[in-house]
Amino acid sequence: MNYVTVIYVLNLVLYAMYFFGRTGSEVAISGLDFTVSGILSLLLIFAGYLNAKKGMIYRTVLWVFFVNVFLFTCSGVFDQFGSNFNILSTGNSDSFLFSLALLVYNGYLFPLTVVLDGSGLALIIPVVLSFILPSLGYLIGKKLYPNTH
Repeated sequence: MNYVTVIYVLNLVLYAMYFFGRTGSEVAISGLDFTVSGILSLLLIFAGYLNAKKGMIYRTVLWVFFVNVFLFTCSGVFDQFGSNFNILSTGNSDSFLFSLALLVYNGYLFPLTVVLDGSGLALIIPVVLSFILPSLGYLIGKKLYPNTH
């Protein structure tokens, strides 16, 4: 069982339940929002740790990163060349669906996305964190359990 897969899907479900259950505007971010996002990020680190502890190879923690890179690349390609093939566009933004998919796929980082909105980092930071968080957990697990696998 790939623990990163399970925890990532669990993060999406838990944050969706939290986000839709809260009151107030979606752009009004509180300390509780950052706390929940931080806890879900720690769970992703823990998932990388469990993958290392169970002797799985490093590649198993990177699938989230590869999906994020795919969505980010598609967002950029459709933004650059969307006028030539805009079958998936809505309105004036040809990369809208891929950008939306990237933000939804990394929903547990929503408070950070709102803070970084308008800077371009709102799409880059989730991609980078999807590499760093599970990899950090995997590195910790490999340091604590070097003889597995």
